[in-house]
Amino acid sequence: MAQDRHPVVVDPYGTELPPIEGARVRAVPATAAVVPQIQACFEGAPDYFARTEGAPAGADAAARLVADAEGDELRRVYALVPVLGGPAVGVLDLYLHHPEPGIAHVSLLLFRESCQGLGYGKEICAALEDALVRCGYRTVRAAVGDENPEARAFWERIGYAEVGRLDRGVAILERPIA
Repeated sequence: MAQDRHPVVVDPYGTELPPIEGARVRAVPATAAVVPQIQACFEGAPDYFARTEGAPAGADAAARLVADAEGDELRRVYALVPVLGGPAVGVLDLYLHHPEPGIAHVSLLLFRESCQGLGYGKEICAALEDALVRCGYRTVRAAVGDENPEARAFWERIGYAEVGRLDRGVAILERPIA
């Protein structure tokens, strides 16, 4: 039942990652079957791609994302889908134990523009943090480009603070969870 809906994911450190599920939205591990839903989320967020890439998402952007993640045993990509069913509303790209054990790094949390501002981001972040705490993680980080001030404002609203910067205009925000 719940196991069918939420496969247990074991990271290379032997930690079982519990399901990431809020009251309205849950994270479904990305497979070839959900690539079209992830692609639809990318296409439903044209402003993000215009800001970060200077162009719309490529027709194979979701397939490339999922393929890249499959080659990294510490990376997980999820489609964010309504608990009650329906198409994906967003995408989560997560690195486990990065840059060191006990830290999870969100490299992408993206919602279709029509689904932004509805509380899904806050909900899935709380569910993610809960799942990670249960696995012994102590910190969650997020990378946010300077060209995306709304995303930075979101992360700061839910308690993340800047702990560093990358050379290419990217802030690293962090929140202790343990």
